[in-house]
Amino acid sequence: MIREDLKDTGEIVQNILTQPLAIPGIKGSLNLAKAAKDYDPRNPLRSDLRKILLSFLQFPEQTQELLEQLDVLRKEI
Repeated sequence: MIREDLKDTGEIVQNILTQPLAIPGIKGSLNLAKAAKDYDPRNPLRSDLRKILLSFLQFPEQTQELLEQLDVLRKEI
């Protein structure tokens, strides 16, 4: 049972990290995993990760929902 729970949790986290995001100012498909992977610390102000994080600030209700979902997952594992 624990193995199934971990597998399910891993799939949910993977979906969160790879789901396409609609972020103003970003062309094409983007997700958290890609933005983190492509992040260039030499140019942080132009990074897609920064744009995603700014959108979290612009939409606090959705951000709070995401944090609550992650907290539920954390408690499950």
